[in-house]
Amino acid sequence: MQLINEQALIIQLKEGDEIAFRELYHAYSEVLYSFLVKLNVQREDIKDVIQQTFTKLWENRSGLKEGLSLKAYLMTIAKNDIYNIVKKRLTEKKHQTAPQESEEPALQASEVRDLLYNILQELPHKRREVFTMSRIEGYSNKEIAEMLNITKSTVENHINLSTRQLKGVLKKFGFSE
Repeated sequence: MQLINEQALIIQLKEGDEIAFRELYHAYSEVLYSFLVKLNVQREDIKDVIQQTFTKLWENRSGLKEGLSLKAYLMTIAKNDIYNIVKKRLTEKKHQTAPQESEEPALQASEVRDLLYNILQELPHKRREVFTMSRIEGYSNKEIAEMLNITKSTVENHINLSTRQLKGVLKKFGFSE
């Protein structure tokens, strides 16, 4: 499509001219189709994305700028839409393929509690004390600092180091983040 004709159609489109919209649709729907086919996505998704792209064009027509490359604008919309569809499908597929139930019996609450207790015993005394006060007993960092006569940043440091060590040990037992 010639640039001058395209710019005239964009001006008409901004004014709500449906004929200009149809002309732009006919001029660019095949271009979008060819572009999306190269991305190796399902044909029904391509048709949906083309419809969504032109719907967005119509809805956002008043904000179109003069000198806009309509082809680049439409391709960007279509590309973003198709990426969102693919990302959504990958997320759904990931959740569907996640193991629903392990063949091994789940750890009982008492086993988890014992495991946590054993891990905590491996921590240095002060780190274990700070972690227990914070995460198990529910004291704030400020309260812990006052009770143990240490700075709040020292409390935070103990908690961070404890958490990192706990995560490392739990990961070895098959618990992932």
